Amino acid sequence: MLVRHVSWDLTADVVVIGYGGAGPVAAVTAAEHGAEVLVLEKQPKETHHTNTSMAGGSFITPLDAKSALEYAKALYRIGAEDISWTDDAVLRSFAEYAATGKDWIEARGGSVFLSPGPVDYLHLPGAATIPRHCFKGLGVGLARFLDDQVRAKGIPVLYEARATHLIANVRGRVIGIEARVRQDGQEQRLRIGASRGVVLASGGFEYDEQTKLQYLRVYPAYSTGTEANTGDGLRMAIEVGAQLWHMNCLSACMMFKFPDFPMAFSTDYPGRSQKRYARGEEAIPTVSGHIIVDRDGKRFTSENLNGRAAYYELPCFDTHRLIYPRVPSYMIFDRRRLENGPLASVTAGPTGPVRLYEWSADNSVELEKGWIKTANSVRDLARGIGVPPANLERTVRNFNRYCLQGNDPEFGRKPAELIPLDSRPYCAVALWPGTPATVGGPRRNSKGQIVSASGHPIPGLYGCGELGSIYGMLCPGPGGNLAQCFASGRIAGDSVMKERTRVRQ
Repeated sequence: MLVRHVSWDLTADVVVIGYGGAGPVAAVTAAEHGAEVLVLEKQPKETHHTNTSMAGGSFITPLDAKSALEYAKALYRIGAEDISWTDDAVLRSFAEYAATGKDWIEARGGSVFLSPGPVDYLHLPGAATIPRHCFKGLGVGLARFLDDQVRAKGIPVLYEARATHLIANVRGRVIGIEARVRQDGQEQRLRIGASRGVVLASGGFEYDEQTKLQYLRVYPAYSTGTEANTGDGLRMAIEVGAQLWHMNCLSACMMFKFPDFPMAFSTDYPGRSQKRYARGEEAIPTVSGHIIVDRDGKRFTSENLNGRAAYYELPCFDTHRLIYPRVPSYMIFDRRRLENGPLASVTAGPTGPVRLYEWSADNSVELEKGWIKTANSVRDLARGIGVPPANLERTVRNFNRYCLQGNDPEFGRKPAELIPLDSRPYCAVALWPGTPATVGGPRRNSKGQIVSASGHPIPGLYGCGELGSIYGMLCPGPGGNLAQCFASGRIAGDSVMKERTRVRQ
């Protein structure tokens, strides 16, 4: 909203909207420059949980910015065309800050360790120079660490404060926000001035059904992230003329979703016995196998999935039947996988350390709930999930033959993962399009400034985190989102204090 005169209820140099991962980093960075910072968080303090707290705690740590930039440019180049999802200047800024993310954490007392496995897409230039580290205590530990940094700087956090509008002056500069704040059981409207600027760190739109329907490539799409991510920052940025980017992109997964629980679950396909060598090139044999089939009971891809891109194989619309044949898809497995630990990840999402849901160790509770379908024959299992029985029988029979041969001629499944499905009961769980985090939102430049439709910075407005993420269609893999929290939060925190213009309150 544009105003000529405004009376502020509160003022600060910098107002940060959102208290997940990037928000605290931006707040601490600005405070270290001498700013008076105020953070707003829409959730109650007692039940506060974020995508960061539910993450696995890993983040990519480039060994040098030059190689990281080379990798990022290759990742976001569109075919042979001279066009990219993300500007080179933005990628360069990210690479430089991401290369010092580990140092930033350790300099403030955080403890990290080298995590097995590099970034995804190892064939791209520069990929081999980008290892991953993990915060001790995973996402929950990282969230506590960031909270400790904020409290140590004396930065106030106003909980149950939902920002609703950005306030701009007649010159178009963002000078504050309007928020609905609940205190002592009563909701009131507050106008909060920001003499240096406002940082939008309010997360994505994973729980805004209309926005997902309009922008994402396939619907429905579910999330393992916090239910507080309802697109508030996106709407506020649109109101002041922000340009959007990456709206149809996301950290692109397939996941479990059941009607009687509000959040989705990350899948652990092979189970607890699955191990990877440190560089991730080969798998050690497991004691359980699985396949993925569509609504016709047919495999459509290798189960050697890139977990952050598999979603993109799902928007295959059948214009004759008017359905998405791969929505839902089904994970098909047998007793051995059922007995090989929880089907859901225990390191991230609602079943991770935040323990919003305690998935049973032997999957027995989920069997009783009917989340996992079982049958004593493949034909009966197919009937139970509504796929053509003859097709699923043929698919399982062919897969078992490939296992005996040690070769998958259809999709090139890794030999170590060719484990037959021949141990009753046969089981199935529906797989849906989903994500831990959307990445679309207001476009930002290399300084973290949110830009208008004309490409010029909107004065006084900055963005960080998954809201308008720098990532395009592909994500560097596990660790990419948290690396961006550290990098983009620091970029925004630095830039908001370097800007010369300061609004007099």
